[in-house]
Amino acid sequence: MMTATGSRPSVGRILRAVATPLEPSPESVSRARRTVHDTLAAWGLDNLADDMVLVASELVTNALQHTSGPIVMVLQQRDETVLIEVADVSSALPVQRRESADDESGRGLALVEAFSDDWGYRRRGNRRGKWVWCSWSLSPMATEHVDQPIPLEAAS
Repeated sequence: MMTATGSRPSVGRILRAVATPLEPSPESVSRARRTVHDTLAAWGLDNLADDMVLVASELVTNALQHTSGPIVMVLQQRDETVLIEVADVSSALPVQRRESADDESGRGLALVEAFSDDWGYRRRGNRRGKWVWCSWSLSPMATEHVDQPIPLEAAS
């Protein structure tokens, strides 16, 4: 299910979050994958790692293909969801297209839609660019061990 532009990703209290600034270089894709994998392991959400690592890789790759400026990836665990958001400075909005069997690219957003519960995008307010986000639903048991929200931290 894709949510229209201007929509906000899943609501709820942010329990913990990690922001990762990424350089506009191919190495950032592997850094994003490692960050998602390691963060989910630290949060006890390993069961989501395969799908979320794949989707993060696609989102960061799309950002690299469509902009030459800085990229930021944010992971959030909320009351009932876990979320990946990727911001870039391109004003071009994501467009899911129908690829043919011979196309070498163009499947990224189809993968994003297939491997996440919801996804969408929104413009970055007064700044140039956009956020593309994906969310996954959590069972109530996934948040039982989190007593207090943990402040946003920057990944190293």
